[in-house]
Amino acid sequence: MEEDEGTEEQERFSHRQRLKAAVHYTVGCLCEDVASDKEVQFSKQTIAAISELTFRQCEHFAKDLEMFARHAKRSTINTEDVKLLARRSNSLLKYITEKNEELTQFNIEQRAKKKKKLEDDKTKSLAPAEAAASGRDSSALSPGAEAAFGEGRQEQADSPERRMKLSAFILSF
Repeated sequence: MEEDEGTEEQERFSHRQRLKAAVHYTVGCLCEDVASDKEVQFSKQTIAAISELTFRQCEHFAKDLEMFARHAKRSTINTEDVKLLARRSNSLLKYITEKNEELTQFNIEQRAKKKKKLEDDKTKSLAPAEAAASGRDSSALSPGAEAAFGEGRQEQADSPERRMKLSAFILSF
């Protein structure tokens, strides 16, 4: 049992070190960009200090976000929590609000497209299926329906096997 706890603790430590390394790398890249734009140099110690402060600040943000969600009796952090966290920086709050509205609009559009596509697919699949169920020639079926029925062309349109295959095909949409 102690071995399991030790292994778990070591994994957490390893994960934390990898996160710190990723933050350090990103801060170093950002410092290089600023250095080339502003023609200044950053020492390794300065980059390390900025990295450490950034990591600690992210930890504080994570704890605050968790507390905001818990206070609202939720287990999931949402955009309202992030907005609350950014409330002291007007420009950041404005940016987050704009991005949130863009994402919301995009999601609404995607849902509408998906719903329209599902409705179109349903009407396309119902027309051939209704034709087959009414006893018309099975050659009127779509290629997908023909593949689903295979050798079923010789079967009667009202046979139980044919109806079962047809139902399975329709339900697959």
